[in-house]
Amino acid sequence: MRTTPGTIRPAVAALGVLAVLTACASGDAEPGESPTADPVPTAADTPGAAPTGPEPSPGAWVLGLPEGVTPQTESPAGAGRTEDDMLLHVVTFGSSTCPAVPDPTADLTGSDAVTVTFPDPGDGPCTQDYVPATAVVALPDGVDPEAELTVTVGIWGDVTLPAGSTEMVWTPAGG
Repeated sequence: MRTTPGTIRPAVAALGVLAVLTACASGDAEPGESPTADPVPTAADTPGAAPTGPEPSPGAWVLGLPEGVTPQTESPAGAGRTEDDMLLHVVTFGSSTCPAVPDPTADLTGSDAVTVTFPDPGDGPCTQDYVPATAVVALPDGVDPEAELTVTVGIWGDVTLPAGSTEMVWTPAGG
């Protein structure tokens, strides 16, 4: 049998599609059953990560959640103060290969409000999984560390962090 470039290309394309579909399949579901979802990782599940989340310095990040944070997968993002009241943990949910990691310092937008910005994600290919990424963001000078704080988390929405609390506050589900 003689092959020509016209017959090889469709076969290679079909194998490529099959490889992508196989790589994207998860779980051991029988036909007609839904595969089981993998558990949401915590920062402790990330090799080399500190057990309580990323190192407490602006710009540090890990895939996963800080220890003790309950995942809220119906929300795309959240924020919470760290033990250092001039630092925030910012959590975003999305692709593990292209996580939304914010700029290391928030922008002051009022005496009790900041905006967390994100760089342009670029054009690279990303997996279609849905995992949390936690980053540390510094609060700018002028923020009262003992006051309630409104944080705009990129395009996902606003959250209000209660004074003195380190609890994670999640953006609205619709963003």
